[in-house]
Amino acid sequence: MLRRFLPERHEDTIARFRAADRRVTELSKQVVRSRLGGGIPGPTAFGADPEWGTLSHELTKKTQHMPLRKLFGRMPTALTKLTPCVMMSPLSIAQYLPPEKEPFDVVIFDEASQISPWDAVGAIARGKQVVIVGDPEQLPPTNVGDRGVDDIEDGSDVSDQESILDECLAANIPRRNLDWHYRSRHESLIAFSNAHYYGGRLVTFPSPVTDDRAVRLTLVPDGVYERGSGRVNRPEARAVVAEIVRRLREPGFAQERRSLGIVTFNGEQQRLIENLLDEQRRSYPELEPFFDRDRWHEPVFVKNLENVQGDERDTIIFSVAVGPDQTGRPVSTVSSLNKDGGYRRLNVAITRARRELVVFASLRPEQIDLGRTRARGVRDFKHFLEFADRGARALAEAFAPTGGDVESPFEAAVLAALQAKGWTVHTQIGVSGFRVDLGVVHPDAPGRYLAGVECDGATYHSSATARDRDRLREHVLTDLGWRIRRVWSTEWWMDAEGALAKLDQRLREDLEQDRTRAAEAAQADASTTPATPEPNNPEPADETPSAVPVAEAPPEPANDPQAPEEPALQRLYADQVTLQENPTPAVETPQDAQGYRTADLADLGLPIEPARFYDASYRTVLRALVEHVATVEGPIYEDVLLRRIARAHGLQRVGPLIREAVLDQIGPAIARSEDDGRTVLWPPDTRPQVSCAHRAADSSVRSHADTPMPELVGLARTLRSDASETERVRLMAQKMGLSRIEAAARARFERASVHARNNAT
Repeated sequence: MLRRFLPERHEDTIARFRAADRRVTELSKQVVRSRLGGGIPGPTAFGADPEWGTLSHELTKKTQHMPLRKLFGRMPTALTKLTPCVMMSPLSIAQYLPPEKEPFDVVIFDEASQISPWDAVGAIARGKQVVIVGDPEQLPPTNVGDRGVDDIEDGSDVSDQESILDECLAANIPRRNLDWHYRSRHESLIAFSNAHYYGGRLVTFPSPVTDDRAVRLTLVPDGVYERGSGRVNRPEARAVVAEIVRRLREPGFAQERRSLGIVTFNGEQQRLIENLLDEQRRSYPELEPFFDRDRWHEPVFVKNLENVQGDERDTIIFSVAVGPDQTGRPVSTVSSLNKDGGYRRLNVAITRARRELVVFASLRPEQIDLGRTRARGVRDFKHFLEFADRGARALAEAFAPTGGDVESPFEAAVLAALQAKGWTVHTQIGVSGFRVDLGVVHPDAPGRYLAGVECDGATYHSSATARDRDRLREHVLTDLGWRIRRVWSTEWWMDAEGALAKLDQRLREDLEQDRTRAAEAAQADASTTPATPEPNNPEPADETPSAVPVAEAPPEPANDPQAPEEPALQRLYADQVTLQENPTPAVETPQDAQGYRTADLADLGLPIEPARFYDASYRTVLRALVEHVATVEGPIYEDVLLRRIARAHGLQRVGPLIREAVLDQIGPAIARSEDDGRTVLWPPDTRPQVSCAHRAADSSVRSHADTPMPELVGLARTLRSDASETERVRLMAQKMGLSRIEAAARARFERASVHARNNAT
């Protein structure tokens, strides 16, 4: 049999099997629809059957309708034919369906971990079979539903109760684990929970990026947690709302049909964010469709831990709220995490995102003192913050990250042969039990993989069925953006050189396809977008569409699995430097206060060649341009630097490919810090600071919106300390050349003034 093995014939068989399997799936839908529709009687049948006659009579009545429970009791057969599948809560079943009704064939409970046994019994009694679906590591039933989340004192009096799922597990009812995880488009979104709560048994699928950082921590250094009746963090709430507005106003949010959700630790912080968000919605009416269920497929929600289970969105913003109080003392009580089983609430909160999870916090992991609490939920929260801050390195003890040893001599031979051909190859891509055997790094974009190479080794033959092995796993990977190329061991054994030549040729075709697509996209950007001047609007909210969204997760292909992605997020945060508190005035000032000037790229004496923008040989020029702009203009917002480089090459719109090409050339000597969701780049070998000298500039050269916060803090420190906050804001606006202060500008100036006062010597 093996002697007659031909890879082309085998791959054709697999292709035909996939097509047949898809066809069976579609036919099954049609069969079910046909059977259900066939049970509905014709228009003349209402007079022949008393059940249908009762229904027809009730439909014609204007008033005095029969109670639903009584009506359903009189038409048990007709009701089942009309609605063979009904979706009801357990309490609705008990209220509307009489117990003597003919039982359903199957009763299915979803989110069973939140259903108490006494609520479930009535529904179970109305079925011949029951399927209990739930996750014992998620929220149990609580007494919150009786009083409302808003009455909880930081979750300290939330009492958990047993669920119908717990009862079934205790009764040893036959169970089946569903271990394939589909929601997360990046493994890092589920990696923490998989390692801490599911024993690493979940089968997750890696995304085609070399450093998965879809989970990240955004620190709010001036955040203050109000103890007692407040239980809110106002600076953190303002930072969260600013990030929400920025994302919703990006053109790409609507174009790519993204979705967004906000999760908080308590009801007070939830209400504060909702109130601040309502103010912004009044200021920006164009945001309203994103909150309307009738106009947006997944409207924005703001929920807390107790009521977010079951929801999911592309991006989740998690507001921690708890942090240092007015005296600078961190809290050890972290909402309802302090109770036994509180870790379940954390698990729910951090697993709602499909593509990106951004954690806003006012405290660092090391500020959580585990000596003051024995709660597992608080301990896990500390470790989660470490994971969000440092990535997979924080879970190194829990699983082996990408880069493990090959699983067989066959994989080792393929690896060595590809490396001899000049390809950069990583082994065992992923963090769970399922790995992509070999990942070929994209030569033009080291942040992502050109293709994954699957060998028919242990991973391949470990699948239980041919459907899992030859269709479903590859379908999930291609949906995540992978190209999958296969190498068959039998072919390699018989003709290793021929198999290698075929694989190498396919990889080169993939690379050429990507380069062609990149060139076409760049040409389309240059030809279809009119030239736009540098933003001269005093408000960042009115930034022109040509401005680059910052600190945003890369968009992923919706339909085309081979569409080029933007891996810049990984590089953005891999070397991120957190804003440091430094009360000393401008010791390491990047520039003196003589004034701001834009970098003249002609000073380098390097040729600017737009036609070579994407060539690997042109990277040294791009790197020199980036360093020159950072040296002359730093600190500078990352999006401003991107515009400088792009427009020097005649590119008026900064698309994902242009952004990726430039960001890849930012070396480790250029430090980063975060400023209200925007990344600030500092001059080479200069560490970030809270305050640096302000460089005056005409608004036609640089608007206040493009002036980094450290410079605004430096400007605020030059003002009289005894002046009122309103007066200080007015003086700052005057020095910035603003005749009118909009709300966004006022908020930035106030924040700068607070920083200046807090860090005054």
